[in-house]
Amino acid sequence: MPLKDELNGYLRLPRSFFGIPAPDLGNPDVGVIGIPYDLTSSFLPGPRFGPDAIRRATDSERSHSYPLSLGRKDAIDESLTKSITLEDVGDLEVMLRLPEAAAMDISEACAKLALKESNLLFLGGDHFITFPILKGLKRGRPGRYGLIHLDAHADLYPDMGGYQLSHSTGVRRIVDGGLVSMEDIAGYDLRSALPDQREEITGTKAPILSKDQFKNRVNEIGKRVEFLYVSVDMDVLSPQIAPGVSHPESGGLSMVDLLELIIFIFNTGKVRYADIVELNPLLDSSGITAIAARDIVKEILTGFATQK
Repeated sequence: MPLKDELNGYLRLPRSFFGIPAPDLGNPDVGVIGIPYDLTSSFLPGPRFGPDAIRRATDSERSHSYPLSLGRKDAIDESLTKSITLEDVGDLEVMLRLPEAAAMDISEACAKLALKESNLLFLGGDHFITFPILKGLKRGRPGRYGLIHLDAHADLYPDMGGYQLSHSTGVRRIVDGGLVSMEDIAGYDLRSALPDQREEITGTKAPILSKDQFKNRVNEIGKRVEFLYVSVDMDVLSPQIAPGVSHPESGGLSMVDLLELIIFIFNTGKVRYADIVELNPLLDSSGITAIAARDIVKEILTGFATQK
């Protein structure tokens, strides 16, 4: 008999990811995969510890399983424990690999996962991971993909210090690799993008696309693609809310702003895959960035539940 069975009734039960249960049979509604990789981080390393920090935040006694009311006009009364099933697959073993090898392993794993019917949420890790994830997903489940890129940066550099695989080159690699066309990408808020990068990804050199312009673009993309992939870089938020990121920039969204956008994106009914990247626990002394990431995870899980 396992030792833990001797303490039945004394031990606190595991509450990973808000206590959402795994399925008894078959595939889960949502699979969660950690990708603890930050070897391409060009400023402050530490996002490799992001997946564990998010798991701890969602496992807190304060992390109830009901959807958030922030950014939502009408409350959702049903607990996520009753509306979806979830499996935490664990972390991919890529932490110490060079970018080329890590990208290959990430793509191979994602191609296998894409064969299943589960929605997938990836926890980074730096923003390098989005490119190999999408490459693998598209190989495993071919079709027309759209990318929603929520970030302070455009990630459109051709290289970073001579390296083509980097946290700041991901969107460039995605477009040049033919994974997603530029017309099927919607970026917001991109406040630190260069003018030519901003024009390429939004069609305008305006400092920041208006919410209405962004939403219109999301709707247009949603009508013509089969699958939407949502990538949330934690530095899209104001540093007052999310100081624990590797590349903070002045300005940024509030949590209400961001959650409203995520809710809107899921209303397209096309979101199958998402990631949360660039949480740096080494810079998050108060833990509030991990709390923000926890709430983004909950909103994404709620979005998957409403699309069932």
